[in-house]
Formats: sequence, structure tokens, C-alpha cells
Amino acid sequence: MRLVKKFFHSLFFKQYDEFAKMLGYEDWKSVDENRFFIHHLEGDVGWYAAELPSGNWAVWKDEGKLPYPYKMFQNWEEAIHYLWKHFEESGLPASYWMPEGFDENEDIFLKKPDRNKKLSRNRVSILLFTKAVFVKGV
Repeated sequence: MRLVKKFFHSLFFKQYDEFAKMLGYEDWKSVDENRFFIHHLEGDVGWYAAELPSGNWAVWKDEGKLPYPYKMFQNWEEAIHYLWKHFEESGLPASYWMPEGFDENEDIFLKKPDRNKKLSRNRVSILLFTKAVFVKGV
């Protein structure tokens, strides 16, 4: 049973590891440690930003098949302004904007996110689910 589990785990994460290599990382775990959730979209989709080993930033939405299309920026300021503009133009509810890595009321445009302030992935999932239930009235 352990071999079957290991096989499916490696098969699933292989695509994530390939995406990680495109971003300049060795594996998906390294990306996960350096990525920040920025905002929710309709469905089970969100926009993320990650600081890359090069010091640049990449942003992508986790929609569709891997590897996800991504856009590169030279710094956090450029990346977050791009994401904010995209969010404003989308017409999504303000409650969908929830960049992690910041304290409430911190100016996200002045400094890059803090890894010590990241939400756990389980907490992000719960927040997204509760927002989806609240917005859709399920």
C-alpha cells in the first residue's frame, strides 16, 4: 500500500515540481514556502505571488492544467500593483482580496509579505470556503 501511495504522490507532485523548476526552484515545497495567496476568484481558484531565488517575483492563478501561465516582475511593488489592478478590473467582491503575509491594516504596497505571517494552507482553504458559502448563499 505504501508503494501505491508513494507512486500517486510522486505522479501528482511531479507536475508541481516541473512548474517549480520553471520558476527557478528545485521542487514544489520550496515554492510553497515562498508563495503568498493574494486573492480569491470564483470557484476554487486564486492568484498567488512568489519571491523567486533570483529576487524577482512571479504571479499566477492556479486555474487549469500545470504548468500555470505566470508573469514575472522585478520586485514586489510591481507584482502587487499588477495584481491589484487585475483585481479592481475584475469586479470581484472586496472580501475576495486577502493577501497573506501581512497584519491587518498593513500597507501591502510599501513592503513585501512576511513569511512569518503566512496563513496555514488549511486556514486559507477554510477562509475561501466560508467566503464562497457566504457570497453564494449556499
